[in-house]
Amino acid sequence: METQKQVVHFQAKKGFTTAQSNEHQRRWTERGWERANENGRIDRTRVALNFEIVKGGKVQAVDKSKSIPEKFRENITARELKDPNEKCPDNPKYRTVVDFIISGSHERLCQLAFGKQEVDLSPGADNSRVRRRPEIERWAKDMYDALAGKYGEENILSFIVHLDERTPHIHADLIPVTEDNLISFNQVFAGGNKYEFRRRSLALHDMFGKVNEKWGLERGDSVAVTHAKKKSHEEYRRELSSQCSTLEKEVDRKSATLKTLNQQIAQASKSMKGLNTMVSNLEAGRARIEAEIDSIRRSLSDDGLGTDRRDALKQKEESLQKKLDDILAELADKRGKLKDAEKRLADLKRQVAASEQRQDELQHQIKDATSKVSQITLNKVGTEALWTVLRDFQELKRSTTRSFRT
Repeated sequence: METQKQVVHFQAKKGFTTAQSNEHQRRWTERGWERANENGRIDRTRVALNFEIVKGGKVQAVDKSKSIPEKFRENITARELKDPNEKCPDNPKYRTVVDFIISGSHERLCQLAFGKQEVDLSPGADNSRVRRRPEIERWAKDMYDALAGKYGEENILSFIVHLDERTPHIHADLIPVTEDNLISFNQVFAGGNKYEFRRRSLALHDMFGKVNEKWGLERGDSVAVTHAKKKSHEEYRRELSSQCSTLEKEVDRKSATLKTLNQQIAQASKSMKGLNTMVSNLEAGRARIEAEIDSIRRSLSDDGLGTDRRDALKQKEESLQKKLDDILAELADKRGKLKDAEKRLADLKRQVAASEQRQDELQHQIKDATSKVSQITLNKVGTEALWTVLRDFQELKRSTTRSFRT
């Protein structure tokens, strides 16, 4: 069996949403289940195996009577702690909750959770016969004690163990409270600068590594030893955000260009319609005058025609010829303008086609950027951390996959 590694990942949040809480607690209606599990990553026949650890290290079924945001409010109220985001609930600025994902190599975690029982990981499989092993509870209890010892049990809001996904893992949410009873991620986790944050993060992984030794999970190589260029979850999220934002800006510019082009096409089409009407009217006028001139010339060919009548017809012929010359000149002008309008319209349509093609390319680039960064994230922090990244970006992806064609 290859070396089994631990996975410890944490992310600071500016509060905790009901949607995030529902995800952790599996607190959905039937319709909510369908939306949340469209990709089939959650095995509903194993949901009953999930459990949580509460104060005193007690293992119990997941309590869904209160959401995690409700527990947060109750916790800080009972302890008379001040929420720094209280004055800006619609636009929180301070990180008041830290979300831990604790897991390990798939083979070892499944061994702890299910022993030698066979678990079918294919979508839609029936694993209702599978039972939870006590080893996974004892492992989770050790992780709980490690967090409680480090940050204080009173600061643990929620500690839920998921056994219904591919790899068993823990979601632990806690409030970063200082010794002075202030909620501050910077003071508790980050420290004064990035070097202190790195030192504290390494120490945290070391702490879990020592606890995980007895469970057959190694801490893994330190970045300081391997010199590997490793990015944090937040750095990957920012990278994804930066790439998508840049592409979105170009999409917005192309969208505005398309709108302008379509307006110009509409105007050019309207102009062409007017020019075609004018040409048709001029052609009709030309035909009518040419018919009159032909009629006059036939009359003038009559040898018995009187002098006065002949002079009158000649004067009328000259007048009609002048009108015909004016019509022919105007026809030439309108046909030239019509030709220019047709060329302009064809050029605009080519520009629209090129812009639409670029829109498609941008959509593919956005998807590729998401896919590439997500895959790196998957390799670095594990499956569940990847889903955290994707959930954070769900709204952004929806906005960037809509059609911009008008």
